[in-house]
Amino acid sequence: MDNQLYSYEEACELIKDKGLKVSIKRDDDLSVLCQFGNNGSILNVNTLIYDRYQIHATEKDYTSIKRMAESENLAITITENDKDEIEDIISGYEEIGSKAILFIKNGNKLYRLNETENYLPHEIIFFTNENLDLILECLCENTTYKPKAPVTPVVAPKVIEPELTDDEIKEIYPEGSTVEHAKYGTGTVKSVDTGRITVEFEGSNEKILGAKICIKNKLLKAV
Repeated sequence: MDNQLYSYEEACELIKDKGLKVSIKRDDDLSVLCQFGNNGSILNVNTLIYDRYQIHATEKDYTSIKRMAESENLAITITENDKDEIEDIISGYEEIGSKAILFIKNGNKLYRLNETENYLPHEIIFFTNENLDLILECLCENTTYKPKAPVTPVVAPKVIEPELTDDEIKEIYPEGSTVEHAKYGTGTVKSVDTGRITVEFEGSNEKILGAKICIKNKLLKAV
């Protein structure tokens, strides 16, 4: 039988590619435990010793994965009550690299197959990389296992003020009119051309000012 399962590094890389949020640790048997989300189901990867993958599943994940497996005609429910008998059944499927996905309802709670928490009562066991991919795709539908998307701040569109025509500027600052500037003092508007105002201030001090800035910031006042 040639049924080379992923190493834990390869399995972790696959999980990462799926965009699933996991925490990874090793147990006393050097199994790699990949826990999805916060206190979600745990994928046990110990393919150096066994030719199987095992999931200690929450109620929600057990139900959704079983539904998926049934739709693919892959689901087999184990109903035996004896731990040794259950292990013999699992080993039989394992030896042939079966495409089946085994479901043991309350497998952890009743049969004590592992030492995981009570909120992970069910066991799911399977033997191919293809089924690992199928199950990870199924887990992707659990939104609690996906990192929250960053919130993009809403930026108000920049208001672009329309450009004033020279005639509109002349209505505010007529040529020949007297104006007052906060810095340069009193002066006379000499001309308005392409949005710029030429003003001759006291002492023949001539300045060219931007009309838009002068109007917006009230820098130039008609006297």
